[in-house]
Amino acid sequence: MSDPPYFLSPLDVRLSNLSTDRGGCHDLARGIRTVSIGKKLGAFVAAGVFALGVPAVAEAGPTVTALAELPGGSGSGAWGVNNHGVAVGWSNTGTSAHAVRWAENGAVTDLGTLPGDTGSRATAIAWDGTVVGRSSSPKGYRAVRWSPDGAITELASLPGTTYCTAEAVDVHGFVAGHCSDDYSASTGRAVRWAPDGTVTELGKLPGDVASRALGISYEKVVVGWSSRPDGSTRAVRWGEDGSVTELPSLPGGAQSDARGINNGAIAGRIWVYTPGRGGVHHAVRWNADGTVTDLGALPGTSGAPSEARAVTAGGVHGAGTVVGESRNADGRYTAAHWSANGAAVDLGALPNAGAGTITFATAVNAPGVVVGSSGGHAVRWTI
Repeated sequence: MSDPPYFLSPLDVRLSNLSTDRGGCHDLARGIRTVSIGKKLGAFVAAGVFALGVPAVAEAGPTVTALAELPGGSGSGAWGVNNHGVAVGWSNTGTSAHAVRWAENGAVTDLGTLPGDTGSRATAIAWDGTVVGRSSSPKGYRAVRWSPDGAITELASLPGTTYCTAEAVDVHGFVAGHCSDDYSASTGRAVRWAPDGTVTELGKLPGDVASRALGISYEKVVVGWSSRPDGSTRAVRWGEDGSVTELPSLPGGAQSDARGINNGAIAGRIWVYTPGRGGVHHAVRWNADGTVTDLGALPGTSGAPSEARAVTAGGVHGAGTVVGESRNADGRYTAAHWSANGAAVDLGALPNAGAGTITFATAVNAPGVVVGSSGGHAVRWTI
């Protein structure tokens, strides 16, 4: 049996190279392109500005919209969306990358950085418009929170750490993330911040050496991973009291990580090893009753790798709807949507997503709006 890959998959490695945090502040409403992805690969571009991001298209199916970038920007990514349809993420500004917020009508706002920093990135947004993420400089990362009016506040770091990122925020203002004394995830420590900005370390599974928190629910339950000395990871859940529990695996599962949580349902991935075939990531949903569901891959791609990143608590597509990515029949990673019953749909990509690029979904809200990236550019899907 070969060793499973460390936490970062080939997809994660490519994502980590899409931008470099640095620093600024603008508001821009720009024309946005919209493409309808029909069930028979029908696709076309409608030019102009769509007030609500809804295209005038005749063919049913998921619809993908390219979100505006900051002036001089050559790349972007969307990482969170709330139930009002407001999305957050990052955009390049020519020589740097800044955290941004996209309004429902597509207008983009540069959220700026902490004083003295050169870049930033937003990772999640709460129902009231509170945004979390990080502000960066050559010296490291600082976890931050932006209030709905755009004011930025630094969150406390664990003593001795210089790389902290806030990954998720709940309706009460609690924030989940991680702090490390270097850039490597292998030394990370999962944390939870209280609404007043104070930080609490969440700990690891017995015998493990690192951990990372990636999602938080309205019950203050946090999910992420805990890492063994060999670098392999196990998906975990931290209770409100900070107790840590390993989540169940699939048969043949060698390592796992949890990415998002909503109303008790958890989205993530499990690396499964099959003798004679090697290993591959499976998108999974851990259910509120403690069971785990293998979501599989897109139709016609049996055995293809897939990963789940976010899950809904309800809404138009039902509780337990999951989004992420899977490899399609052409061998490219594409954004995927799994309904509550596990049926998978390819959300499609921007028509100008170049060869060798990837498309993936990072977040979904109750009305069914999905955000992510296609070909290195932030996008929004409606289903």
